[in-house]
Parts: sequence; structure tokens; C-alpha cells
Amino acid sequence: MQGENIRYTTRNNENFDGYLTRPDGDGPFPGILWITAISGADGTMKMLADEWANDGFVVSMPDIFWRQHPGPTSDREVAQKRYAEFDAEQGMLDIEDVINDLKGRQICNGKIGVLGFCFGGRYAHLSAARLEVDGAASFHGTKIGLHLDETKNIRCPVSYHFGDSDASIPMEEVDAIRHSYANHPGAEISVYEGQSHNFSTPGKPAYNSEIARISRDAVLRCFKNM
Repeated sequence: MQGENIRYTTRNNENFDGYLTRPDGDGPFPGILWITAISGADGTMKMLADEWANDGFVVSMPDIFWRQHPGPTSDREVAQKRYAEFDAEQGMLDIEDVINDLKGRQICNGKIGVLGFCFGGRYAHLSAARLEVDGAASFHGTKIGLHLDETKNIRCPVSYHFGDSDASIPMEEVDAIRHSYANHPGAEISVYEGQSHNFSTPGKPAYNSEIARISRDAVLRCFKNM
């Protein structure tokens, strides 16, 4: 595994930071666009991304909040403020630019899965609906329910994972997500009993290593089939 800090360039020649981690060897390998939780590209997110690189993926993790308040943060107030200020439509343009950057790298074979943690789940769903990607997945992804009218546009496999005790994502929303994907043959919507927000994030109070493993294995199967 080889990880490094990189710079992206937008369609308007703006520059921002990110992290790229890749397997050892020449490749090419399938890619993962990693959209972080509101804490940003912190040490935990990078550690998890490195594990995916060891599984054979080149992972690109942009500093998704670079327009609001760049960099990782452990300050809950800062994280919530930039979450509230995030422009979804501008964010999707930045995500498309990052996907194009990843596809353009020789180490990537052109296959792209989008993986979102918490905040990032919404944008994994939107990427699958609007962009040329080959898979989408999320762990306790928030606000997916705002865009269920776009589910009909999704053709790639998806793998979404929720806890039934997650106050950030009511079960009514999860049920609506399931309903919107009812006719999608490649959709896996899993709910874990007794699990709260961040069940898959090491270091968080709700972290559950067994559920994290089960949900990760499901996403790995999804992305291995791209």
C-alpha cells in the first residue's frame, strides 16, 4: 500500500487537497472515490482508506469541505457549521472533477465506486444517479432520502448500511429508501438491529467491530463486481 497527499484541479482551475492511496504493484486497479463524514479526511478515514487499498483499490479522498472550512476537524461546532453551509450542487461538480481526476490516472482502470460515510452517503447516491460510476455504497449515510426521486436513474449496484437506532437517519427514511430501490436488482439496503450512528467508524462510541466487518464485506462484494 502506498499513500500520499495530492492536489486536485477543478474545471475552473481551482486547486484543493486530497489523499490518494493505492495498492502495491503496477495495476491498473479499480477506483474508489471516498466522501468523508463531516470530520473530513482525518487519520481514521485515511486508515480505513489504506485498508481498501490493501484490498486492491486505488482510493481518492478529497478534502470535500475545502470551500467552507478546509482540512479535518475534531471541533464539532466547526464540523456542523460547514455541514450546514455545504452547497450540494457545487459539491457535485467538485465530485465529478475528482472522479475525472481518478479515471485519468494510469493506476486506475476506469471503474469507479463511490463510498460515503455519514455526510458522504447523500453524495454516493447522487453520484450513482447523475455521474458515470460503476457502484455506490454508504455507511450510515444521511440525507439520501432527499433525493429518492433520482433513484430511477441509477443503474449501477449499490450497497447501503444503516442502524435501526440511528437518530440521524429515522427508520421512516430508511424504509423510503428501500421502497425507492424495490425494483433495482443490484440494490442491497441493510439495517442492523440496535446499531447507532457511526457503527462502522473506529474510535466512535457506537463503533461495533463485528457489524463494521459485516457491512464492509458487503460493500467489498459490491465493488469487486464492478
